[in-house]
Amino acid sequence: MLLGILNGCLVDWLKAPSLIVTIGTQYLFRGFLLTFVGTVFLMEIPDPMDSFGRAALLRHVTDQGAISVLPASVLVLAAAAGVTWFILNRTLIGRAVYAIGGSLGIAERLGYRLRVVHMFVFGYAGLLAGVAGVIHVSSNRLANPFDLVGTELDVIAAVVLGGARITGGNGTVLGTLLGVLLVTLINNVLILAGVPSTWQKVIVGAFILVAGALFSIRRAR
Repeated sequence: MLLGILNGCLVDWLKAPSLIVTIGTQYLFRGFLLTFVGTVFLMEIPDPMDSFGRAALLRHVTDQGAISVLPASVLVLAAAAGVTWFILNRTLIGRAVYAIGGSLGIAERLGYRLRVVHMFVFGYAGLLAGVAGVIHVSSNRLANPFDLVGTELDVIAAVVLGGARITGGNGTVLGTLLGVLLVTLINNVLILAGVPSTWQKVIVGAFILVAGALFSIRRAR
């Protein structure tokens, strides 16, 4: 959360696109951690995290012996989505987020304190990223410093396919969740079909282009 607040301060101070700033700080933070914390796998995690990673809401065993599990971590996703929806749709700070995403100049003339909103948005995003990291380590029951590296394209694809604009001002929690579900299904289907990983990125990129074109056509109409 503190690192997210730092991002918010940089975006407000530099007056630069948030996407550029966060990509830059991402590499800065990652390089710092790899240099001073290390690059080895952490195989021993705290017992509560290990227990939570093994917890299951539903468990199904097929006749062939295959086991399907719905992990308890899905409750964390539901809680995070619910809180985020409430903030965006039922609070004044949520209105400020949409206003700033639409136009910084207009939002400032309307009386919104841009620095406060930036610090809140990026701090909240940092908090969610930290929680997601804990859940990810709990689910895998090990900490790999190179996990999730290179998944930025999937994140952008999920957001764009969910109906949000990269420039801000438009988007919903439900749409983003559906975008994440679509990208995950696409990747899983391609893996089951035996499509090479390199072509998976090509297909996801094509989806981003198609979605962007469709949104532009809709705005023009």
